[in-house]
Amino acid sequence: IKAIESPNKDDDTQWLTYWVVYGVFSIAEFFSDIFLSWFPFYYMLKCGFLLWCMAPSPSNGAELLYHRVIRPFFLKHEAQLDSVVKDLKDKA
Repeated sequence: IKAIESPNKDDDTQWLTYWVVYGVFSIAEFFSDIFLSWFPFYYMLKCGFLLWCMAPSPSNGAELLYHRVIRPFFLKHEAQLDSVVKDLKDKA
């Protein structure tokens, strides 16, 4: 997330955004997969969702989810997340 928010925009922001959204989706899916896999067409909907997230269009799903959900949450809890990462880094 810090690479996306950096002032240097020479990097490929679209793909960084996609991978952040994909990572958050994977974590959420890890805990809910046992329940969601029982729904019909779950895997087809999951594939469609991921295609929508990586589509190079103005209505890119990853950009929409990042700017409306993930970024506000991250900015609100940035100091807490940084301290957790620092503690983990120090323990490692």
